Amino acid sequence: MKYNSEPSKIYDVSFWLMDHYFPEQTKKTFFSVFEDTVFMRKCLEEVTEKIDKVPDLLAPFAFSENGTTSALLVFLNKEFCHHQENITLDLFLDDLLNNKNELYKSFISVVFGKQYEENDLLKDTSEYIKAIEDIYAPIDIKLKTSLILNDFDYAVGILAETVKKVYDVVEELYLAYDKEIQYIYGQIRNEYNIELYKKAFDYSEENFDETIVSIPLLNQFVVLHNFHEKNAFLLLGYKHIESFWNKGNTKTVDPRRFIITSGNDTRIEILDLIAQHGKITISSLAKIMDIPITTVGRHVSSLRNDNIIFISHRDGLQLFYSINTCYFKRLKIAMVDYIDEMVRLAKKNKKN
Repeated sequence: MKYNSEPSKIYDVSFWLMDHYFPEQTKKTFFSVFEDTVFMRKCLEEVTEKIDKVPDLLAPFAFSENGTTSALLVFLNKEFCHHQENITLDLFLDDLLNNKNELYKSFISVVFGKQYEENDLLKDTSEYIKAIEDIYAPIDIKLKTSLILNDFDYAVGILAETVKKVYDVVEELYLAYDKEIQYIYGQIRNEYNIELYKKAFDYSEENFDETIVSIPLLNQFVVLHNFHEKNAFLLLGYKHIESFWNKGNTKTVDPRRFIITSGNDTRIEILDLIAQHGKITISSLAKIMDIPITTVGRHVSSLRNDNIIFISHRDGLQLFYSINTCYFKRLKIAMVDYIDEMVRLAKKNKKN
């Protein structure tokens, strides 16, 4: 596996713009679904604090309708299969220009209304665009004028400056949280997670000559992969494993496995303490339980390997563990089915 920060930076630029224009969608999709979103909110706010007013007419780039992918994310489905060593903002803007016909229609329908057709707009723009460049006017005015004049290339050129500003701030964020990102990269590469990816989307290290990993900061729950011949691309958010469980992409929870894994007094006490504290370190558990830290570590490792608990927070070298509530929600359903089946079999065999 090889880490490349560029794809995730570009993705985060797109995500920030979509969150900027459609905050209710972000709230509905992420903040209302996942429980630990504090760090994600913090990263979004840190970018927002450093960005001046964003042109209103940039909104259609983030617009999607009836489940379609927004223009800002089009490049994710197309360009990453090439796995270029240095994916830059230029690639992002080039992709927008290459898809200008579809994007232009999106602008027209969203900004001016669906009643507008491309043929209704002026075609001869050469004498107007030069004049627009010399006019001292708000960027929104220049954008709307260039779109009315049907010069989409010029509109994108104006928008590029704003997109670049967002990119620069996102880049600063990555420098500030480099240690955290590198820690997550180490987690992504561990044997247990590789097995999880294999189950979730048929990823296997043996099948690929090269795997590029990128870790977004703003959308911390994203899970995106692209396999192309002998190369693999994985875009995995800071807390992507929670997404696996939330979306049900992992195997069904096995009640018998839970009983075996948690089936002793020490592990039950560990689970009780983690639930009571919300998040807690191994050293704190050992102190409360008055048993060796190595013993607690061994039990915590077993519980974590079965996704019953997970690392929810890191402070320096300290790791904090939390209950995997997504796991227990599925366990509750699976346990009822398991008990019903046991009762059914018992009654059947009693009659026999």
